[in-house]
Amino acid sequence: MGIAERKRKERQSRIDLIKKSAGVLFKKKGFEATKVEEIAARAETSKPTIYQYFKSKSDLFYEMMQERLSNLNRELLEIYTTRQDPEKKLQLFMARTYEFAIEEAEIYHLVTTMKAKDFRKFLSADKAEHLREIMASNLKQIDLTIRDGIEKGIFRKIDTTVGAVIFWNMFMGIMQNQENRLDVGKKDYRKSTLDTAVDWLIVGLKKT
Repeated sequence: MGIAERKRKERQSRIDLIKKSAGVLFKKKGFEATKVEEIAARAETSKPTIYQYFKSKSDLFYEMMQERLSNLNRELLEIYTTRQDPEKKLQLFMARTYEFAIEEAEIYHLVTTMKAKDFRKFLSADKAEHLREIMASNLKQIDLTIRDGIEKGIFRKIDTTVGAVIFWNMFMGIMQNQENRLDVGKKDYRKSTLDTAVDWLIVGLKKT
């Protein structure tokens, strides 16, 4: 590995650690209460170093959010474009979103607890809109999949937008309820409960 490549990897590792540290603190304390000095301390770096990579705390928040959400969006789009049947796609959407919620717990928490107006408090209008568009696109993949199922005669006719919202709200409700009941050393029922709920919703969608 050359010097330039090693420096590039070291730089990216620092940026990733800063984002991870910020996510943990944003989840724990909230965006406004978290100080850049605290992020620097957790990332074992300095405040000036953070400002080398990010113009502001808001910029750090945006870059962290849009990167992770865009990755999820790309994966859900890939699922939608496969030749899987609509039922399988819905199951895969929920499974991948569950993996995201576990792997990116801090980001998932921020997405599900912060209101759209909260983003607009500290992000520019274009950046807040970009995050909204990414999240709307994720919901749209469920909408389109239900629509495809209706057109193929697999699902009964329903308002597909409402159907997509029901799937998303079901997901968030189960995750929150089961997380509230999680105890150290006890069995985690989030995935099994989610899988059962998805199957039940799909049964409800099918033509009788």
